[in-house]
Amino acid sequence: MMKKIIMLALCFALMMSCAAVAEVKVAKVDDLKQAKIGVQAGSIAEALVHDLFDDDAENNNITAFETVFEVIEALKAKKIDAAVMDEAPARFFVTDDESLKIVPEPVQSEAYAIAFKKGSALVADVNKVLEEIINDGTLAMIISKYLDDFPSAGEIDFNKGAAGGQLWVGCAAGFPPYEMRNESGFLGIDIELSAEISKRLNKELVIADYKFDQLAGALESGKIDMICSALTKNAEREKTMDFSQPYDADQEVIVVLK
Repeated sequence: MMKKIIMLALCFALMMSCAAVAEVKVAKVDDLKQAKIGVQAGSIAEALVHDLFDDDAENNNITAFETVFEVIEALKAKKIDAAVMDEAPARFFVTDDESLKIVPEPVQSEAYAIAFKKGSALVADVNKVLEEIINDGTLAMIISKYLDDFPSAGEIDFNKGAAGGQLWVGCAAGFPPYEMRNESGFLGIDIELSAEISKRLNKELVIADYKFDQLAGALESGKIDMICSALTKNAEREKTMDFSQPYDADQEVIVVLK
């Protein structure tokens, strides 16, 4: 009888010990080193957390998901301790779910830009349009609209049948408030920005939806003309792509359960 009691006590202690190890509270960036982290595959967040661990091949604490929705689902299911993502989608989720919060300390600031295949003649034309819509207030109006609420997908004019041909734009729908897809079609800041660029270039907008980590390959192979998908402009990506001037800024943040 005494042996059974001792064994039960040892099992209970072991269970409590494992539970204590598994539960990691993330209150600042440095806490990520002990946490199980979720990121979107191919994102800047994924590169950042790998840098945090100095590309330690033995580290299994980072899980890459196809979309930020899946990252949040894993967090809520307690399969991960923290999610690292851009602040705009993070605020989208936190506003909609009281069980989530953003850690005050950001991981890194960043700038979004439109990407093109190296040597693309479109860069100059798109930069000219971006300058116009920044100066005339159109871009600010688009961004503020999507930060307040999501309009209907049907409200966006894709300029169908435009005389200048088609502009194929790659995105990874499922990244609010920049690109989303519902039963009515595509919507979001990047979608409406692409529509405005297409209209001013007298082209019809065609959206091609890819997984985020497949966008660069689609651009290189010529399947799309440009990427407008909350893509961070950095030195590594500039080795293989040309970029427009930045059109928006954000920062990488940590999302945790309250």
